Amino acid sequence: MTGTPPAKGARGRAHWLDERLGLSRLRAAILGGQMPGGASFWHALGAAAAGLFALEAATGLFLSLFYAPSAQTAWASVAYIHDQLPFGWFVRGLHSFGSSALIVVAGLHLLQVLLFGAYQRPREANWIVGLALFGLTLLFALSGYLLPYDQKGFWAKQVEATIVGGVPLVGRAAQQVIQGGEALGNLTVTHAFAVHALALPAGFVALLALHLFLFRQHGPTPRWWLAAGELAERAVPTWPEQTSRDVAAGGLALAVVALAALVRHGPALEAPADPASSYLARPDWYALPLFELRLLFPARLEMVATLIIPGIAAGLLAALPFLDRGPSRRPADRRRVLGAATFGLASLAALSALAIARDARDPGFARARAAEEARAREARRLALKGVPPEGGVAVFRNDPLNQARELWEQRCGGCHGLTGSGGDKAPDLKGYDSRAWIRGFLTEPDGPLYMGPAKIERGMKPVLGTPDELDALTEMIYAETGAPDAVTARAAAGRALLSAKDCDSCHEFDGEGENAGPNLKGRGRLAWVEAVIADAGQPRLFGDRNKMPRFADKLTSPQIENLARFVLAQKTPR
Repeated sequence: MTGTPPAKGARGRAHWLDERLGLSRLRAAILGGQMPGGASFWHALGAAAAGLFALEAATGLFLSLFYAPSAQTAWASVAYIHDQLPFGWFVRGLHSFGSSALIVVAGLHLLQVLLFGAYQRPREANWIVGLALFGLTLLFALSGYLLPYDQKGFWAKQVEATIVGGVPLVGRAAQQVIQGGEALGNLTVTHAFAVHALALPAGFVALLALHLFLFRQHGPTPRWWLAAGELAERAVPTWPEQTSRDVAAGGLALAVVALAALVRHGPALEAPADPASSYLARPDWYALPLFELRLLFPARLEMVATLIIPGIAAGLLAALPFLDRGPSRRPADRRRVLGAATFGLASLAALSALAIARDARDPGFARARAAEEARAREARRLALKGVPPEGGVAVFRNDPLNQARELWEQRCGGCHGLTGSGGDKAPDLKGYDSRAWIRGFLTEPDGPLYMGPAKIERGMKPVLGTPDELDALTEMIYAETGAPDAVTARAAAGRALLSAKDCDSCHEFDGEGENAGPNLKGRGRLAWVEAVIADAGQPRLFGDRNKMPRFADKLTSPQIENLARFVLAQKTPR
């Protein structure tokens, strides 16, 4: 018997696999070669970007196991991942912040290639492939933006679709493809998910393989400040010299992403998408320059900002290897190219700064953001109780006060206000039961915030007195609401003033007696407000002077109770 006997143990198994799969040749293709001029962190940016893409793929696969792509289920599934799935918030954070990090690192890699002149012959094709990869990176972010189907993602996609719809000839058709029809809905979510989780990864992997092949074909771009002899003299093997730097750069990028996820406790999740709301849409940071550029043009020229200028910039970048055919890669010999790149970066930074500064100076935007954040917190709290099958904004039905708000808008909002600016036919109840509301009523009962809009004949007259007397009367009525912070001594002083101020000539305080005005025993407590809603015309309340409809025959007892609790909640509106 002739030939070399097979090796034993682990070494033998490795030889067996190598003989059949060619792993040693693959390893040599990936790790082999030389680094002219020595290893450098300059060349590690591409590896860091590839590592971040791997992170996106791994975390995206995990999230897809729990994500339900439809308009009814998308938000609920993301809320479950973030708030109930163990470490779901952390994986979401890795995926979200990893996406932003990938854009930054890929952008820095492009700038490094630009600085080194690595787009010049014979690397023109790899430059174009790199640009395509960067474009796909942005598309990843844009397509993933909608997937939580929260307010931010929904309205950002709405703006995006509207912009696309304005493109001549093909805009309308392209808008319908993005939306999956005439409006955003189920098909919008499923299309975005298919693009984000299937089409884009397939295209990205194919281009990345081509990018790496071309890189291995032509090798790293050497430093322009070293002569040929110095490059050869300082050359080192790719493994382990450059590989160790690649791993360090990738590890640093991953560490920063993980730290951001921990510090921020995952990315934001706003309230469920509500097409009926008036949301102030703002894009994520990488789209802010384009958002601000739109505002610099009148509506009829919006396409210049959204299509023409970005299109020209992308075309010039793609054509750069053919426009700059100079023999030298020295920056001093490429002043026009680097000057244009500097101008472009400065313009992007300035547009972003303008957008951020404008919103920072706008108190209305700050109030709107605070309201949206409060609504998001409430939605996520209610989602812990389960999301109704309808999904989305139906989550608010888990809260009796939100159920009551819907009932309020149907039954009460036409007469009463909740804004502090007055009702149409009845008092404005913003701050109801607070000391400020009670005192305002005492001093101006017929004012626009109180009984003025009701136009009741022979209504209550303003209570006159010193500030201390008015404070005492206010405290006495405030104490009737059951407020735990009522000052007992001051309330007693107010009760001693009832006869002196002639209050007892119209009001009783025993909870049973009738008079010209409402009986004030327990005024402002739940049972008292329920009685007003059920029948404000009963003798112990407003009697014959009442103009408020009787709801005892129109609403159930639980509905009346919920409405009463909603009114009482206006003391400190959420």
